[in-house]
Amino acid sequence: MSRSRGLLASLLIAAFVLTAAEDYALGPDSERHADVPKGAVTKYSWTSKIYPGTVRDYWVYVPAQYKPDKAACVMIFQDGGGYIAEDGSWRVPVVFDNLIHKHEMPVTIGIFINPGVLPAHSAEQQGRYNRSFEYDGLGDRYARFLIEEILPEVAK
Repeated sequence: MSRSRGLLASLLIAAFVLTAAEDYALGPDSERHADVPKGAVTKYSWTSKIYPGTVRDYWVYVPAQYKPDKAACVMIFQDGGGYIAEDGSWRVPVVFDNLIHKHEMPVTIGIFINPGVLPAHSAEQQGRYNRSFEYDGLGDRYARFLIEEILPEVAK
């Protein structure tokens, strides 16, 4: 009896979660507005020395209000490629544009970094994803990667 109650409860919770996900509507800050200046998103590729042999894509968002002679905030997104699409689930550049324009957040440069990939050795193989080594590893290696490699490159 308690097993069937547990199963029923699990099914009800799953149905509620799926229904809630379908009903979610993006807010106005996730939509592009004609009067809001649009920041620039530029894609780059980086070959790491701290994670030897890995190559990764990263994107840098610079808001239209950025002035090189004034300090700006920086926000770094891991698994960054998923956050930059204007029609995606997160739409971070659009949200940043809107919030910066309304002075609800400071001028902020976004750095969107994908985990590294070790290229395949042949056409029959796939590259090896380095995500777990980078994000789950103990120690300072990922912090050093950001501080010593990515941030100085973006600062150029």
